[in-house]
Amino acid sequence: MSQRYYEDVKIDDDIPPVEKMPTEDLAVDFFGRDNPTNPAFADAEAGRRMGVGGALVPGLLKLSWITQFVGDWAGPQGHVANVRAAYRRPDIANRALTLAGRVVDKRQENGKNIVELEVVTLAEGEPSVRSNVQVELPSRG
Repeated sequence: MSQRYYEDVKIDDDIPPVEKMPTEDLAVDFFGRDNPTNPAFADAEAGRRMGVGGALVPGLLKLSWITQFVGDWAGPQGHVANVRAAYRRPDIANRALTLAGRVVDKRQENGKNIVELEVVTLAEGEPSVRSNVQVELPSRG
């Protein structure tokens, strides 16, 4: 992973997309097979019986992927400072998710180099999670 510097980032820069595959085992094991909140989080067959098509992908799993995606983009000296996410629709396991993003703002604030990103998870081209992420990046200086 290479380091990204504040001076090299421009508003409207795209973050190269990354594809993730939330398998049924990964989706179910994320919360555990004893999860009482929703049977579709704990059992793919329960999800199919409920009509959602299989195991639901936990929102916290998608949020962790968003954070990892941004952290990898920022590099080892970057710092994910804030993440806000809005869940738009559920995702079903065994369907690829694409993480994509772009730079929407950059500024210096209280001596810190802040870059604001919009990041989405896309399933079959449709957003399922929209997030705004603030990242602190080092200067080249």
